[in-house]
Amino acid sequence: MSDHILYLVIAASWTQSVAAVASAYSKTMIRLRIASMIANFLGVIVGAASGNMAVLVRHLILFPLDLTRLREMRKLVASVKRAADGELKVEWLKPFMHPCSVKAGALLFRKGEEADRAYMLIEGEIELSEMGIVLPPGTLFGEMALFTTQGLRTATARARDDCRLLSITYEEFEQLYFQNPQFGLYLVRLIVRRCQTNMQQLEAVAWRRTMEDVCA
Repeated sequence: MSDHILYLVIAASWTQSVAAVASAYSKTMIRLRIASMIANFLGVIVGAASGNMAVLVRHLILFPLDLTRLREMRKLVASVKRAADGELKVEWLKPFMHPCSVKAGALLFRKGEEADRAYMLIEGEIELSEMGIVLPPGTLFGEMALFTTQGLRTATARARDDCRLLSITYEEFEQLYFQNPQFGLYLVRLIVRRCQTNMQQLEAVAWRRTMEDVCA
């Protein structure tokens, strides 16, 4: 190995070490992935220049994995930002959810129960009994308890017909938040908008019932 290559290997090794330490201290997943990709890129150089196939192969495998995860997280944050700034849609959450189904009349959860997950309705109708609100497909529900002090359900949800749903646990929600706090910021904005929408629906239901009583 020539002196120039030796100096290159030494410099790349030190820089790789710095990048690895930086990734360990990164507080967000995006910064961690970027630092890890830099370390992997330099690891490829070190492995190729030194002829160490184990190092070369390891970093050749890790680099595309880190790149894929980085793209996924950036796509997630961008999707949540668009949702928070635009229409109230949560399609971006589907890849992180799990499919399930319930029969007509089934009780999904009851008001006051301890909550551990949120749902997205894919097919069918879900009624929030206390509110008199019927949720259409595409609605995210059951997430409110995540932001309450005691973590209890704020309403009863019952299937009006056979329903297909997606679910995500609160623990998975928290993992997404800790991987990137920006995700949590946009999620809170969405929840606030959901609360505003629910209040408008409640006011509309109350007004309709009042008019029915007057006309009865």
